[in-house]
Amino acid sequence: QHAKMEQEKLLLILLVLSFMYEGAFSADDESMKQQAECGVYLAESTIPGAGLGMYAGNREYEYEDIITEGDLMVPIFELDWHNGHLVYDFLWDEYTWAASMFWGTEEELDDTELMSVASFGMGAAVNCMLPLVNVGDAGTEDDYYTDSIGLDNAGVSSQSPGIGAFTPYHGRPMEARKEIPKGQELYVSYGEEYFSSRDAYSFVPLEEHYKQADEIIENFQNFTAKLPDLSQSAREDLWKVVGHESFWNSRIYHALPDTLEDAVRSLKTGGTAMKHYNTSIRSLDWLEENGECMDHIEAGVSTIPDAGRGAFARRFIRKGQVVNPAPLIHLPSRNVLTMYDGEVVISNEGDENYMVMRDETKPNHEQLLLNYCFGHRDSTLLLCPYGYLSSLINHSHKEPNAKIAWSKKSMIGHPEWFNEPLKEWGWKKTAGLSLDFVALRDIEESEEILIDYGEEWEEAWQNHVKNFKPPRKDYIPAFELNRIADLQVKTLSEYDYRSEGVLVFCRRHHVLHFGLDMLEADDWEGYEEDPHFRLGIYPCRPVKRHNNDSYNVEIIAKEYASVYDMDLWPHHDVVSHILFNVPRDIFYFRDEPVHRDHHQTWSFRHDMRIPDEMFPEVWKNRAAYKLKKEEKEKGNDKPASSDDSGDDQSSAEL
Repeated sequence: QHAKMEQEKLLLILLVLSFMYEGAFSADDESMKQQAECGVYLAESTIPGAGLGMYAGNREYEYEDIITEGDLMVPIFELDWHNGHLVYDFLWDEYTWAASMFWGTEEELDDTELMSVASFGMGAAVNCMLPLVNVGDAGTEDDYYTDSIGLDNAGVSSQSPGIGAFTPYHGRPMEARKEIPKGQELYVSYGEEYFSSRDAYSFVPLEEHYKQADEIIENFQNFTAKLPDLSQSAREDLWKVVGHESFWNSRIYHALPDTLEDAVRSLKTGGTAMKHYNTSIRSLDWLEENGECMDHIEAGVSTIPDAGRGAFARRFIRKGQVVNPAPLIHLPSRNVLTMYDGEVVISNEGDENYMVMRDETKPNHEQLLLNYCFGHRDSTLLLCPYGYLSSLINHSHKEPNAKIAWSKKSMIGHPEWFNEPLKEWGWKKTAGLSLDFVALRDIEESEEILIDYGEEWEEAWQNHVKNFKPPRKDYIPAFELNRIADLQVKTLSEYDYRSEGVLVFCRRHHVLHFGLDMLEADDWEGYEEDPHFRLGIYPCRPVKRHNNDSYNVEIIAKEYASVYDMDLWPHHDVVSHILFNVPRDIFYFRDEPVHRDHHQTWSFRHDMRIPDEMFPEVWKNRAAYKLKKEEKEKGNDKPASSDDSGDDQSSAEL
């Protein structure tokens, strides 16, 4: 009997061990599979002090291979004006791109220099090391303009309550600009001006400094070659003086190698500009252990009504696995995203001298960026994730398959911030926090990733849907009209496109084809001189449509009442020419500035919410919360006053 019990005990132990080994083998197997599939990683940058960086995964990229695609771009409008041209904290300034780089932005405002673009994923998470730049926008003619992005509303009509609540700019693709080995950090060019115009980067070498460093090494070699009796030790001491003390902490100093041996070697391996090449490459095992895979998800049209685009599983994702890592940009005051009505201020010199100032008493909307950030009811803090495609993850209050959680320690640059009040670190010009989107259950390939944005977001959205009445029933944005191949253009007597912010033009090559003199046509007001628009068009209007879908059109010249009207929409449209029986393809539509859906004050705005159990107590700085806490500590549980405004935020914006 005893022997039988011992045998059964041994069998039980073997059974348990078999399960343990099977689990360990399975987990190890899955880790190896993920490493084999992952194309892009997020991990600590090889650049000291740069925080996190993006790395090539388990594939070697050839020139012009697409590395990432699908990223969103969110326009930010007139931030200085809406903040009264005062000093404000906006860490996004270190990450945004010039709006003029992207096709379609020229129709957002009269002056694209007054706007910028927050580009997530590789547009924000990738670092720059100028000599090793290996990534750039795909499909571009240069580094200053790209027409390869998407501009559409993902099938959501202007009658939808979701219209204007998401950006129409999407699909920014990034490609390899040179061969990229497995595990190499990805670098995009910020441009030399980014480093030369910021005091914080006064030590970063530019192209000229690497050339000067190469010359210094060559001259040092030539000089010491004339001193054959000079010992190696003396040479190294002399190098310390020449290569370090002479250029201490300058851009040249940081271009020069630390040791004489490295300096000599650099001349044989591409010059000082390549001195960081070897250290820019991490092993895949290191990336798997210390980083997170970034490309578990891919972009697509969301299955959620009114949501626009969404994020979908590229491969099977197991329960508890990180779906997507998302470093965070912190904004200490959400007020920085508040937008205002304007008021005209006329100087004493006459009506011709005026300026439009914000009316601080009339906040009317929020920047679209708010919809892509996390917040909490008791804090002015906003945390905006900029992981690859994480901005596409949509909301499900009832059936989320993922959640947010703070990242592991190796991905958080400043863990001490969790224990410090916002005033201690909110102003700092470096990102230091990171979130993970984590699977709540097994997620199948091609399944949409959904999280719960929180009870307050859900309530605000349902109220918006309930009260939404489409304010522009016939409006279709110009970028959609231009894509409708069989569009029947309405004549002026049927519909005035301009009444809802759409301008009608005739394409230049069609106009010239109908016999108008080239010199005369060049005198018309057009857009062919604008290098970023790259299309010759002239104002026109359809006045008659024929049965064969040809049109009679009037070409419009603009007549100004006075020289002071030149910067405003002209007062008089004058018909300069009439063309008969022109084809449908002659028409081209443009959106009038500030008329797209995301500019409209009725479009939905609300930050996603961080769960109470995640949000540090020390970050809760709103006056209403402090008052409630004080009342509770005094043993008085009566509700806080109806005037529960925050330190710098009205309660209406909760």
